[in-house]
Amino acid sequence: MARIDKVVQIVRATAGTALPSGTVIGVVITAGGSVFPSGTAAGQAADGVVCYGGSIVAGDTIGVMLRGEIVEFGGSAGSAYYAGVGGTLSLTSTNATKVGKTIEGGRLVVTM
Repeated sequence: MARIDKVVQIVRATAGTALPSGTVIGVVITAGGSVFPSGTAAGQAADGVVCYGGSIVAGDTIGVMLRGEIVEFGGSAGSAYYAGVGGTLSLTSTNATKVGKTIEGGRLVVTM
């Protein structure tokens, strides 16, 4: 399971909806200050990523990573990852926001 290894910059915000646990997703912080998966509406580019092992429900205060490293992420070294619809991270850059690159195979360096 992916987990945070190093954090350089993180912001705290309120989850606007339940977020999937045990995964890394791209999120957007809306005008009201709430966190939602990125790409759920037109123009919602990712502002950061969320990586939690436990459950997140609407109203929870959570940390949104803007810069840092996530280990046990998977992928091969040198691959760029993008947050698309529903916050899903993938290698597809179309209509998505670049989140960062993997190094050492399995270590995602987030640079939002």
